[in-house]
Amino acid sequence: MSYLLGIDLGTSSLKIVLVNVEGKIIAASSQGYRTYSPHPGWAEQEPEEWWKATVRAINRVIKQTHIDLEQIRGVGLSGQTHGTVILDKNLLPLRKAIIWMDKRSISQVHGLGERMGGRLPRVTGLPVSCGFMAPSLLWIKENEPSLWKRIYKVLLPKDYLRLKLTGVAASDVTDAGGTLLLDTAERRWSREVIDELTIPYDFFPPLFESSEITGQVTKKSAKEISLREKTPVVAGGADQVMAAIGNGVITKGRIASSIGTGALLTTCIDYPIIKPDRALHTIPHALPGKWILMGAILSGGSCLNWFFNQVIVEAKISTQSNFGQFLSSKISSSSVASKGLLFLPYLGGERTPYLDPQARGAFIGLSFHHSQKDLVRAIMEGVVFALRDCLEEFKKAGIKPSYVTAGGGGARSKVWRQIQTDIFDLPVFTANTEDSSAYGACLIAAVGTGIFSTVEEACQEWVKKENETIPNPEEVEVYEKIYQVYHSLYPKLKEDFHALSGYSIRSG
Repeated sequence: MSYLLGIDLGTSSLKIVLVNVEGKIIAASSQGYRTYSPHPGWAEQEPEEWWKATVRAINRVIKQTHIDLEQIRGVGLSGQTHGTVILDKNLLPLRKAIIWMDKRSISQVHGLGERMGGRLPRVTGLPVSCGFMAPSLLWIKENEPSLWKRIYKVLLPKDYLRLKLTGVAASDVTDAGGTLLLDTAERRWSREVIDELTIPYDFFPPLFESSEITGQVTKKSAKEISLREKTPVVAGGADQVMAAIGNGVITKGRIASSIGTGALLTTCIDYPIIKPDRALHTIPHALPGKWILMGAILSGGSCLNWFFNQVIVEAKISTQSNFGQFLSSKISSSSVASKGLLFLPYLGGERTPYLDPQARGAFIGLSFHHSQKDLVRAIMEGVVFALRDCLEEFKKAGIKPSYVTAGGGGARSKVWRQIQTDIFDLPVFTANTEDSSAYGACLIAAVGTGIFSTVEEACQEWVKKENETIPNPEEVEVYEKIYQVYHSLYPKLKEDFHALSGYSIRSG
């Protein structure tokens, strides 16, 4: 029997999935790491901690399964998008990585708007936002000039793992699509944008399509990690694109939702749809000749983490072995939107559709008769209402959704899936794997190593729909009315959010 290994470098942890050639998950493992915030709004991670987590997780999986390393046909990579790893001439990190949650580059974002106007989103298919590689690089250039002079290469987070595995500095078109430096229609680095920003073009590595082999495990890496020397490593892709593959989102009308640290909706499109004014992202798909349209909210499951860890100080959600069961015991059994309680999940600002790093979270309608369980459910409903905003933007762009495949930690909660199906008024399924990004990386590795000839063929063989959840007409009617109230709140509160954000920055 042959196997494929998928590596997904998430925001809070790294996940490993080992899959056989029939698509069955044989083993999985995860390993966490820290996010550093030395100043308010900053978010950094240590690249070497990613590598140590990778070594531990892979070694654990191999030890559990006792498989012969010769049986592993290939490795696929998936990873958190947008982040920035700068390397010196010895290909060693010059500083901690600036990750997607980082807000330090607000002034650089404003400067990009003044310098390039609408040209930048038209070329890149992205809204201009903090945490993306382009403004992060400009921040380093302006604030850490001594480090800037020493930069030899710039990588995205998962590509640092590729470098450690293979010794090759490379990336793929899907992950590069989230940098604000890619010509998304042409699927190549944009010379126009890079030159305009006066960033050396040779900072950036060569780009590959997701299923192309980019290198092989080196002798040095094989001594440290439980992988055979010369094991092929394929390009892989951005975590949301690999999740789309893992959920079978390869044709029009299929929608994937993912509630993790943040939350997002993705769908497959046949040509680039550029809607940056509504903070929609258009990036290359892992299928050559197709693209992903994405709506992203910055705070998803992290809102629950905040509530349990900072407000009521219960056990961390991440430590719960049965997330769905844990959550079911902590929430109201019926909709709290119908009790007049709403939650705006803008704890870290918001992206789609408002593109506002100064937006703030809020409970609206709170009264003496609301319980702790009501607050928890309001958070869950608020996250899905924010995703409904994304879905409405899809519809305005001409997308006709047929059903939703739910992924991420939120898919493990039956209640959260029901909330999604009722607020979206669409059937919601899960795929036959929880770790859809890591699974998608395995699937791409299977294509790259010749087990399948196309991504479409691989998805047809491996990806299956499970756990159908259908809309409850009575709940749909209630949620539709409450959504209209929810959608009206941000415009009314925007100026107040900005004023309060200013106080927060000064006090920080």
